[in-house]
Amino acid sequence: MPESLLQKDDLERWKQLIHSYAKDKGYGEVQILSDVGSGLNENRKGFLRLLGMVAERKVSRTIIVYEDRLTRFGFGTLGKMFQAFGTAIEVVNSKEKAPQEELVEDLITIVSHFAGKLYGIA
Repeated sequence: MPESLLQKDDLERWKQLIHSYAKDKGYGEVQILSDVGSGLNENRKGFLRLLGMVAERKVSRTIIVYEDRLTRFGFGTLGKMFQAFGTAIEVVNSKEKAPQEELVEDLITIVSHFAGKLYGIA
């Protein structure tokens, strides 16, 4: 199965998870912004829209399934920026990874991203 179809399947499951999470927390209706693409890509439409909404103070809470789905690097910095605009970030699945595991995942992500660019598929 092509990677984009796998990402779309994951995305649908994650949307359902976020709806359930928000309902369990009593948040009411939520607006979901999503992108199918790399967390390294800073030009994702949904990501840029979210940044604009945060900057305009239209978002009080951002719920994400995993940290690296919002951004692959700089999550702490992004969190501080969101906080400065009054937006909390809640991570549904925040499993701690060993530093070696995180490093290997980061290296694979970087190599995959640039290999894709090299071959014109990213």
